Amino acid sequence: MKPSTLELGRMIRVELGHSKKTNELHRAKEWQIIWSHEQIRYDHKAFSLMCLFLEISAALSIEDDLHDELSDEDVTMVGLFRVLSNALVHLESSAKAKSCDPGGELLIFLGKMLIEQGVFPSREGCSFCDAQLEKLSKVYLVTDHGGFACHECIGHLEAALISSSQEGRELWELLGVVANQRYQELSEFKMEHRGAVRLLLHYFLYQFHFQEHQFKSLKMVL
Repeated sequence: MKPSTLELGRMIRVELGHSKKTNELHRAKEWQIIWSHEQIRYDHKAFSLMCLFLEISAALSIEDDLHDELSDEDVTMVGLFRVLSNALVHLESSAKAKSCDPGGELLIFLGKMLIEQGVFPSREGCSFCDAQLEKLSKVYLVTDHGGFACHECIGHLEAALISSSQEGRELWELLGVVANQRYQELSEFKMEHRGAVRLLLHYFLYQFHFQEHQFKSLKMVL
């Protein structure tokens, strides 16, 4: 059996038949829907988020060589699929409870994806002086240094690459929750500064050399 694939949020397990190596079309011998959303389609915000999650995951994915007989043993994309599938289940649950918060859902998804891809912002200490950030009121996300910084260390930095202290501090706290709780344990975030979501989005785009216009669903979410 080939790994499950996603079509508009549905998880489908497909068994492919053998085909000629020169043939780009593959015959599906058997297929089975193993999970499908029920409530997302009735909530336009949740549906737009689902489309964005799929766009981002597609941009991070590599093309599978279905002619490779050893492809079933390749686990390269397992983590990405796990984050995406968890995100869709979480989104479905939020839509069912009529508590879908696009900003909170996107922040969780981006945070989990950054962890999976190995570029999660460093939270342990200031990116420049290693000062502990836990007790500081002014904390800043420094996009091009891969982490957070204290107030004393940002004076020489380019303004476009740092956050405000309020958004930075809140994002620092929220990412701590994302990093230390499983997807299923995460509930709706109550954010005081909504700019924290866009701040993390900018960090995400910077790390992977993406541009906002690459994701058509983004303008319907933020």
